[in-house]
Amino acid sequence: MEGPTPVSASIHAATMVTAGIFMIARCSPLFEYPPMALIIITFAGAMTSFLAATTGILQNDLKRVIAYSTFSQLGYMIFAYDISHYSVSVFHLMNHAFFKALLFQSAGSMQ
Repeated sequence: MEGPTPVSASIHAATMVTAGIFMIARCSPLFEYPPMALIIITFAGAMTSFLAATTGILQNDLKRVIAYSTFSQLGYMIFAYDISHYSVSVFHLMNHAFFKALLFQSAGSMQ
C-alpha cells in the first residue's frame, strides 16, 4: 500500500477531519442553553463512536480501519463536548490529530 506524503497526512489529520469538531468547540456556549440539544448531540456522539468502532473491527483493509477508528474517536470528542468537558475534548482533539498523522504516514510501510 502506498503511503501519503507528510504534507498530505498533516493536512488531512490536523485540519480536514477535526475542523468540524473545533467548530463545535467554538460554538459550545450556544449548545449550553437548550438542554434538549445537549441530550440529542450526546446520544449522536455515543452512537457514532459505537457504530464506527464496530464497523472498523470488521474491516480488512488497513486504511479503512484507520478511517473508522478516526470516525469513532470523533464520536468520543462529540460525546465529551456535550457532557461539558471541553478541556478533555480539546486535548483529545489535539492528541488525535498529531498521532493520527503519524499513523497515517506509517501506514504505507505496513503490509
